[in-house]
Amino acid sequence: MADPWRYLRPAAEASAEFKDQGSSFLAFLAPAAGPEEAQAHLESLRRRYHDATHHCWAYRVGWSEGAEARYGDDGEPSRTAGPPILSALEAREVSDASLVVVRYFGGVKLGTGGLVRAYRAAALGALDAAELETRVLTSEWEVTLPYGAQGALRHAAAQMGVEVSDAGYGESLVLAAVVPRSEEPRFLAALEALRETWKGAVAWRSK
Repeated sequence: MADPWRYLRPAAEASAEFKDQGSSFLAFLAPAAGPEEAQAHLESLRRRYHDATHHCWAYRVGWSEGAEARYGDDGEPSRTAGPPILSALEAREVSDASLVVVRYFGGVKLGTGGLVRAYRAAALGALDAAELETRVLTSEWEVTLPYGAQGALRHAAAQMGVEVSDAGYGESLVLAAVVPRSEEPRFLAALEALRETWKGAVAWRSK
């Protein structure tokens, strides 16, 4: 099962080619932070390979509840091209990505099953060739606390992989915390314990 707070995304563009009975399937993977970037990637390939038979595609952005995904068959029989491309992204737990497979027809019809296999194989080839980086979902918090309490907070944060930085000074210290979503319950529990130790002088809010 996919980690709800962690996924992979392409660090750079990658490509691969798959051939079947004379048809060439050229797969192109690119980073895409949103639908606009995915559309731009598709349009650039349509211009570059303007003589191709089909330009089939899928993109996936975000993760967990915030994920968005779309696909297109570009004239191939319904659900024989876009869904297999999207399923390749899903199988590898990759998002923030645009994946386009350009087909040059070789004269032999592959049938619906053959098309599904060919588009998925091409898509997986591009993913295998790609450099993928891990994206960890985080939440941001602002913590106000006495100066004397910051050592304990920074120590607890380090144990959880929480990034803490100074955000303001005054009678109390204000810290900004970037918290991995998987560690959020532990971080909030640590704040509760610190507030009890400092008799209510510790406060926090999400940003």
